[in-house]
Amino acid sequence: MAEAVGVTHGLVTHYFGTYGALVREVLRRENALLRERVRDRIRAEAGLPTAKGMMSVLFDTLADERYVRLWAWAELHADLGMADLGLRELVDAMDQGIRAVLPWEEVPGRDRIEAVVLLGLSAAYGYALGHRSWLSGLGHDPADPGRDAAFRSGLTAVLAGHMTEASGLVPRDKEER
Repeated sequence: MAEAVGVTHGLVTHYFGTYGALVREVLRRENALLRERVRDRIRAEAGLPTAKGMMSVLFDTLADERYVRLWAWAELHADLGMADLGLRELVDAMDQGIRAVLPWEEVPGRDRIEAVVLLGLSAAYGYALGHRSWLSGLGHDPADPGRDAAFRSGLTAVLAGHMTEASGLVPRDKEER
């Protein structure tokens, strides 16, 4: 890895100590950028974090195969302490955006927002890791952008429907913290 960026291995270990620490720092920074892109999208959509907008941000991030590989490696090495990569802050930003703009008497509860985030992340990261072999196995060209668009569209519809399903709505004045 040091060679790839034109520095010595000693310099990397001096600043990061281990490969795991370097990966953790890269992912911490990338996830901070992801949260900022989510905030930018919420601002651009006048405060309403639509499923389509959130999926767009997530899939744009997952288009970077280097990020996906590092994330997968880190997930397989749970001892790295990757648990706090800002997921709570992402849900907080979505929760605040939803509460700020929805005119309904009831809004999606925190549990529902968290479930939608987890479902979206699971599906999107899984697709990013396996779509080439899965699409090939189904007889499709994995390089066809139409396949990616169809998956995004379907996932967005499922998540949007789940977010606004009546069973997940709570009175606006009830805080689920």
